[in-house]
Amino acid sequence: MDPHSYDVIIVGAGPGGLSCARTLSGSGLRVLVLEKNERVGKKICSGEISRKVYPGAALDRGHPWTEITVGTDHTRHVVKFSRPYLWTIGRFELESWIKSGAEAEFHFSEPVTKISPGYVETPKGRYSYRHLVGADGSFSAVRRYLGLPTKDIAGWAFHFLEDRPCPEFQMYWLPETFPAGYGYMMSKSRPQTMIGLAWAGEEFDHAKAERAKKWLADKFKIDTKKLRSEAMKGNADYRGWRFGNVYLVGDAGGFLNPLTTEGIHYAIRSGDSVARHILGDPRGAQILEEMGRAQRWQTWLYGVATDTRLPFRWFVNWVLSDPRKGIRKRIFDWVFWKFMDG
Repeated sequence: MDPHSYDVIIVGAGPGGLSCARTLSGSGLRVLVLEKNERVGKKICSGEISRKVYPGAALDRGHPWTEITVGTDHTRHVVKFSRPYLWTIGRFELESWIKSGAEAEFHFSEPVTKISPGYVETPKGRYSYRHLVGADGSFSAVRRYLGLPTKDIAGWAFHFLEDRPCPEFQMYWLPETFPAGYGYMMSKSRPQTMIGLAWAGEEFDHAKAERAKKWLADKFKIDTKKLRSEAMKGNADYRGWRFGNVYLVGDAGGFLNPLTTEGIHYAIRSGDSVARHILGDPRGAQILEEMGRAQRWQTWLYGVATDTRLPFRWFVNWVLSDPRKGIRKRIFDWVFWKFMDG
């Protein structure tokens, strides 16, 4: 057997790539996972998971969230629920748990430098594949190899880190201050908090980042000069999941909810479904087609909600200005749990 020949090569050891490898375990296929970082859990995004992520699994889900502070340009209210909507587990803990159930060969600190039909190259070797899975995030090398753009629905998260557990989950809809953007305080991991702003745009907007610093310093009373900052691009530009024997999952495929920016569930589900397809399970392709349709609907709704030429963003603002009672509470609760549970 050629030691550099694999049935499946997965580029990226995030939730999507790891779930794909986990589902392929026990199949007899030879699987290689290539990851540019030195370990799992290095992505800068939040370590929050919803109940949709491995429901019923023997997984320590971490801190449960039953309250959320919802704000607008001029209001701020705490909404309480009778059950958790998210849990803080942390990316390292979650990805380590998924990896523990995956039977694959893992190569860390080995970025992909070149992709060609049938082969993947890194600084350490050249590997052949029968199936190639791109699970390498918003700056996916596999997506670039396929010639797919990432521009229609893309955005940036820019935040500062505090080394303390997140005291309060906060979200701000800001149609006046930052149209098509929102502010947040949430957990990066169990001991660390992210305080930042997210906005739509293909390229990172440095001028908006400077405005964001001032807004964050005022709103959350933080010293942005003393805290470490991070910025990451998110991709919700879905253009398909299968391209011959090459597949895209998670952010690489645009499987990111642009309305909530939830990505972990979509990465895990798309990775699992691609693995099922490779194994000949027709349900895999069915799930991915369903996800693609849902993604197109979410993208359309996001465009309506953030288009500054349309009044819908002001309807959203009206609902969020006080979602604790009356018709606004009913609308908020229905939409909120639709996304958290659906």
